[in-house]
Amino acid sequence: MESPISESSRGQAKQVCISCKVRKRKCDKILPACSYCTKRRWKCNYPTVERADSPDSTTASAWADVLDPTHARTPLSLDLATVTFLDPTLLEGGQIDFSQPATYVPAHTLALLGDIETIHETAAVFFRHTHTWMPFISKKRFYEIHLRTSFHTRSDVVLLLLSLKLLTSLPPTNPRNPRTSLYLAVKQFHLQVETSNAFSILVLQAGILIALYEVGHGIYPAAFLSVGACARYAHALGIKISGQSAAKRVLSLVEVEEKRRVWWAIVILERFVSIGCPGRPLVTVEPTLDDLLPCSDAAWDQGIVRVEDNFRLSSPMSSHMSKFALLCQAARLLGQVLTFLSSDPTAEDTTWVQLDRTLQSILAAALDLQSPDYDQITFIYSSLLALHTPGLENELDQNNSTERTQRARAVIDNTTDRIWSNLIERQCFLGRDREDLSPWGLFFAYRICNIHMHARPDDASARTMVDSLKTGLVFIDSRWNLAGAYLQLIEAQEVMMMR
Repeated sequence: MESPISESSRGQAKQVCISCKVRKRKCDKILPACSYCTKRRWKCNYPTVERADSPDSTTASAWADVLDPTHARTPLSLDLATVTFLDPTLLEGGQIDFSQPATYVPAHTLALLGDIETIHETAAVFFRHTHTWMPFISKKRFYEIHLRTSFHTRSDVVLLLLSLKLLTSLPPTNPRNPRTSLYLAVKQFHLQVETSNAFSILVLQAGILIALYEVGHGIYPAAFLSVGACARYAHALGIKISGQSAAKRVLSLVEVEEKRRVWWAIVILERFVSIGCPGRPLVTVEPTLDDLLPCSDAAWDQGIVRVEDNFRLSSPMSSHMSKFALLCQAARLLGQVLTFLSSDPTAEDTTWVQLDRTLQSILAAALDLQSPDYDQITFIYSSLLALHTPGLENELDQNNSTERTQRARAVIDNTTDRIWSNLIERQCFLGRDREDLSPWGLFFAYRICNIHMHARPDDASARTMVDSLKTGLVFIDSRWNLAGAYLQLIEAQEVMMMR
C-alpha cells in the first residue's frame, strides 16, 4: 500500500503529521515536512493509511518520536513513568497508549524461580497461608493474568514471583541468618526493576512482600527503609488511602479494591515496624473516618466486589466486616498510639483513656467473631501493650501510683489471664501450622515476658508464664526469626538481672 506522500499530487499529505496531531497544532501537511516541523528542525512523520483509520492507537514509540524527533540529541525515549512525573497533563486525554514492553530477565534470575510446577506450588503456599492474614494480592487476577505463559518476558511479574518464593521460604537453620542468597538476589533484582521502565503495582506488591520478609525476620534497618520506600512508590503510582488512582483509564472494581488493600498493607507494616520505637515520622498519611475498608476477603478472592458491601472507618465495628478490615482498623489505632507516645507519654493526658477504650472495643469485636482471627487479635494486644507499657514505669512506687498505672496493671492482668487460659492450659497456639503464623504477636509476647520478669521476679506463676512464652517464641522462630531476636533480648535481660 502506498503512503500518503506518494499518493498526493498536490504536494500535500492526506493526514496531519503526528507531531501536530499530538500537540493539537494546525498542520499545513506540506511534503516532505510540514512548516511547523521544518521551522523547528524536527523530523516530520505522516501516518500511514492504516494509522489514520485508528487515530487512538498512537504507540509509545511514535510518542517518543514526537517528544524527541531528531533522536540525535539524546538516546533516551520517554516512558509512562517519566511522563507521569514531568507533565501528567499530557495523559489526560487518554489517547496515548504506553504498552508494556517485553523486558530482558537474566537467565540466572529465571532459574531461581524453578519450573512452572514449582512456581504454582509457591503461589499455592502463599495463598493458603500468608494470604489469609495479609490479603493484598488479587488471587483471581494473579492466576488469570500474571501466570500466563509469557510471564518470563515481564520483569515485574518475575519480581513478584521471586518475592513470593522469598516470603514463603522458611529461614535456614545453619546458620540462622535470614539474609540468604535468595534474599540478596531478590533485593538486587528489585533495584534493577525499579530503575528500569517497569512501573506497575506488581513492583509495589513485590516490595511489600520483601518488606514483610524483613519485618518478620528482624532485618533492620532494611525493614524500616523498605516500608518507607513502598509508601513512596505507592504515591508515585497515584495510589491513595481511598484506593483511588491517578490513572485515567477505567479500572474494574477488583483493581480498585486491590489498590486499596495494597495501601492498607503498607499502613499496617509501617505502624508495626515502629511499634517498639515510637517517634519516627510516618510516611503514610493518617487514615480518616471517611476512608474505605477492604471488602469481604472471600468474595474478593472470587473476583466479586460490590460497592454496597464496603465499610468506612466511621462504620460501627461489626462481625460482617472482613478480618482484614478489622486488622486495618487496629493498624489505624496503633498509628494513633504511636503518635501519642511520640509526644509525652508521661504527661497528664486523657488521650490514652480513649485509645484504651477503642482498642478494647475492637478486641471485643474480634473475639466475638464466629471464627476469631488470632493473628489480628495479637496485633491488637501488641497495640494495647505499646500504649500501657509506659504506665507501668512507676508501678513499684506506691506513692506515685496513678490512674494510668492502675489501668495498665489491669490490662496486663487481663492479658495474662487470657494467655494462661489459651497458651498454657489449652496450648491452642502451639498446635498451629507454623506457616500460618504472622509476626503480629511477637512484640506482645516479648513485652509480657519483660513485664513479668521485672515486676514479679520471685512469683512462680510469673516464671511459668515467661517460660511458656519463651517456648512459644522458640516455636515461632522456625518461621519468623524476629522471634529469635526477641528471645535473645529476653536472655540478655535475664543475665543482667542475675548480676
